[in-house]
Amino acid sequence: MKRIENDKFIITLMKKNFIKLEILAGQEIEADDIHEIHKGYQELVGDKEYVVAVYGSDFATISREAMDVAAEYHGNSKRKRVAVITNNLAHILMIRFYILWKNPKTPVQLFKSEQKAFQWLQE
Repeated sequence: MKRIENDKFIITLMKKNFIKLEILAGQEIEADDIHEIHKGYQELVGDKEYVVAVYGSDFATISREAMDVAAEYHGNSKRKRVAVITNNLAHILMIRFYILWKNPKTPVQLFKSEQKAFQWLQE
């Protein structure tokens, strides 16, 4: 499997169009990190359509500016869906805020079950 790693996250190409993004424990994702993440997606899938499963580790978070950048500048016609998989209450609240108030260009759903997330991503 192809992977891109740095101090804050790991991006893995699971299948030809299926990307896993893991935010590492204790990390705060900033706007610059969002740009790096999207460069990683491009490196892994090129100009093909893709979906993303996002896993937030405990104590990982994202800044408000990073949410803005993700919603406004990285809406990509090639990225079809994003599933956020978490049981963490703080993550759930943060992602619900993101979906409701930031109006991302790519459909984003929140899941507690990896199986249900994968089913939705593959529809």
